Amino acid sequence: MTCFNSLSAGDRYLAALNSIILIPQLRDVALYIYLSKILPLMVLPIGIVIELLVIAVFLLWKRKRKPARFFVVAALVVLWISSTPVVANFVLGRLEQQYPAVGLNAIPDSKCIILLGGSLEPVRPPRVEINLLDSADRISKTARLYRAGKGELVIVSGGNQPWAPQLRSEAEETRILLVYWGVDNEAILLDESSRNTRENALNSMGLLRKAKCKKPLLVTSAAHMPRAVGSFTRVGVEVFPVSTDVRAVRILNLSVIDFIPDTYALGMTTNAIREWTGQLVYRFRDWI
Repeated sequence: MTCFNSLSAGDRYLAALNSIILIPQLRDVALYIYLSKILPLMVLPIGIVIELLVIAVFLLWKRKRKPARFFVVAALVVLWISSTPVVANFVLGRLEQQYPAVGLNAIPDSKCIILLGGSLEPVRPPRVEINLLDSADRISKTARLYRAGKGELVIVSGGNQPWAPQLRSEAEETRILLVYWGVDNEAILLDESSRNTRENALNSMGLLRKAKCKKPLLVTSAAHMPRAVGSFTRVGVEVFPVSTDVRAVRILNLSVIDFIPDTYALGMTTNAIREWTGQLVYRFRDWI
């Protein structure tokens, strides 16, 4: 303790930082947060706009007005392009078309259905009910598959993120909705510890072996399906993809409206770039 107190403030900071890095759990959480939250932000439209504006402010501070104007204009162009429906439908559609949604009759029967998380937010004050996200189609699609006899068991995969612990896991919250929508409680198996698609695949392996299920139906958003199928294939699990939550639509006749910025279109473009980034990270880590 005496030796630690004798260090300068900078040395104490570095020593504390090194001690955190050497703790495996904290190191893994820090890497997970960086790869899943910080890194994507740098290439998302809003992140790029912020970066360009920060550069513009710095140049203005240096009294370099002409180059500062260039970065401001560049920020506006990036924001406008990424917010147009024509661009949003194109970039997100490229992902969704890899595993297009099919009708119920084209889906084979299986012993089990795997439902990936990311469809809801838990009850938090002042909420009194579960908050459904845009991807909640995953839950309703799974319930429909079960009621149609496409699967006997439902594996719900979804744990809490390290920075958002809850009393109940996302998988447990999803189970409540599935039961409400007609799935038998006894037919639901929970994976409450997975935080990402890679862990979804790894944790599902044991549940699949327990259920003696060889080729499950995999339910997730159409844009997320390529990474999901790749993750399960990488760990040796063959799945039948059941895409849902299809957002990109085929524009038959372009109009002025398709080039007017829209917040929903910005969200679609952001989701597409986030998913492309996720695929790059997964390939870098040899997860797909």
